[in-house]
Amino acid sequence: MMAQYRDVCTTKFIKRRNVAMALYSGTTLGVAAEITYKRILPIKFETNPSTAQVAKMTLFDAFINAPLLYLPPPYIAQAIVYRYPLRQALRKYVGDVRENGLLKTYWNLWVPATFFNFSVLPPHFRIAFADSVSFFWMIILSLADNKSDLDPEECPVTPEPTLLNPRVLD
Repeated sequence: MMAQYRDVCTTKFIKRRNVAMALYSGTTLGVAAEITYKRILPIKFETNPSTAQVAKMTLFDAFINAPLLYLPPPYIAQAIVYRYPLRQALRKYVGDVRENGLLKTYWNLWVPATFFNFSVLPPHFRIAFADSVSFFWMIILSLADNKSDLDPEECPVTPEPTLLNPRVLD
């Protein structure tokens, strides 16, 4: 919601956009984190890993999971909610990675957070910590998705609705 009000041309709550973000948040940030942190990584790596293992887990999460599992779903959720082709959603994702630094932004937040998560926190707190960081990640994603380069003067002007009985407001 914050990003919608940041956009100089939008002054209202957009339900579809929030449904798409909630769909992404629940599926990817909730379910995927549960599966990744509690099932996949403990099997592939140790439960109480050394610093070298923590580095491997962090790099695996950042360079394999992020570009393949974590980052495409918000684009897919948006395509489903707004009813446009998945191919277009994936093109937008690739464009954001190549041109807008999506992966770099992800790595700036998540690599230190993931390293801290795996090296300091016990396994039963990892999901809660990841969900806390995800809250801020959702804000970053939402702001990036709603980035407007328009000057307020360039916004399309829609005429105010005319009142049938203007004396009612007196």
